[in-house]
Amino acid sequence: MSTAAVKSRGRPAEIRHRPSRDFFSELMKDSQSGSAGFLAERERWLRSVQVEGREELLFEFEMMLRGVERYFNLHNLPIDEKRPVVTRDFREELSDVRDAIDCAIRIARQLLDPDSDQKMVFRRYLESQLADDRERRLLIEEELDQDSPQESLFILRQSFDSLRAVIDHLLRLQVCSFSLFCDIGNLALREVVLNRFFRPFRPLEFRLEYDRIKSVPILEALSALAEADRRPFTVAFLALFRLLHYLSYVGAEAGEPPERRCRVILALVRSESMTLAGHFKVELAARAGQKRHQGAALKAARDIARETERIQRRLSEGNDASGEWMLQAAVDFTTLFRRQICTLASALQPGLSGEDLFRKLVNRSEMAQRLRADLWVLAELCKDAEANLRTENADAAPALFCLARFIAYFQEVSYQLLRYGDYEAFDRSAGLVLEMGEPPKGPVARARLAEDLRLFSQVAETTFAAVNRRSELGGRKFDLAEAKKLASRFRPEPA
Repeated sequence: MSTAAVKSRGRPAEIRHRPSRDFFSELMKDSQSGSAGFLAERERWLRSVQVEGREELLFEFEMMLRGVERYFNLHNLPIDEKRPVVTRDFREELSDVRDAIDCAIRIARQLLDPDSDQKMVFRRYLESQLADDRERRLLIEEELDQDSPQESLFILRQSFDSLRAVIDHLLRLQVCSFSLFCDIGNLALREVVLNRFFRPFRPLEFRLEYDRIKSVPILEALSALAEADRRPFTVAFLALFRLLHYLSYVGAEAGEPPERRCRVILALVRSESMTLAGHFKVELAARAGQKRHQGAALKAARDIARETERIQRRLSEGNDASGEWMLQAAVDFTTLFRRQICTLASALQPGLSGEDLFRKLVNRSEMAQRLRADLWVLAELCKDAEANLRTENADAAPALFCLARFIAYFQEVSYQLLRYGDYEAFDRSAGLVLEMGEPPKGPVARARLAEDLRLFSQVAETTFAAVNRRSELGGRKFDLAEAKKLASRFRPEPA
């Protein structure tokens, strides 16, 4: 944002400014076509969940659901193509699915409210005891309506409990045939797809709860792009960071082999990496306005497709009990995706280069410092606007306009660095300013807005204090002089 634009002293006809948060939220809503109502209800439910790390738990839960869905597609499995599938024993693959389902059940129990869970368990017990089939049917239909995320999660957990029990019995067989494996896949897929609030999302579909681009240089580079280029590049970065998020779950305890569900995660990574390669080639390279961008997209498409197939071939050859081949595949995938993030970032901003570029792009200290400074300025500009509104006959328009401009600036980068739990308070307060036309007239309306801005400044100050305590800042002192300099860029020039 140019200094000239920030310091515009003319009174605007309207204060309304399209918030950049709309770009990310609209992109994600567009990718979730047909699910907007369910997702809004799910967001409200998630905010009510009183569990530490609820967003990360939800991410892991949905990763397991998605992994199970993809694991029954043979193209995603590291299977020796020379051996006929119909003669193959699928006990190992069924054991992998069993472990992923078991993990999903445990997470679902953590996310379910204990009181509501007990009520649903009791209702399920009543269903089994009722002699009158009419009453029993009514209870079952009421449950299957899935009127809330809580009910939807409970039904999925119960279904997975039953499916896990079936798999446990099947694993006692001497051989698990391909047809048996496919039948279990159909049952698992049906339970997941028919779930109203927790069905697996489509490829290149994102969730505001946990899909974020946490990199100051990348967010700044994206904000400078034209709308036509910004969307496909943003999708690419979101997908690459999500793949790295998946891979963070592939690991092992010291001296222990990786959990079986790690193979399910790697199959999911293989599936989504090939989808992403197609996005680079068909969407990004075709729409990019600059040759530099086109070249980077095509190179990324080739690298991802080639390396994914190479890693898949190595996985099909791995058979040691230690699982080192799985860990090596995770390392190779991680290196691959980090390299593509660097390639795209350099294409958008040629100045981004050098050794260890990925570490520089995702520097947590830089993110915390940027967020801390912007929160301080936001609180100060809220106080400026509040003071103007509380001063009788003062023209509040310039201060409100400067605040609106800063909120738009804040949402380009720092908003994406907030934690999900902070979004609701910021959205509500920022909306009061960004959706405003003319400043309020009359003492009552001015006093009401002044009070809202006082509360907004408190939200910013509270979040500032929380960020200030983050370990990644490493005791670095707040640069008050730099923050004041940033604030001065957005304040009206003295008359």
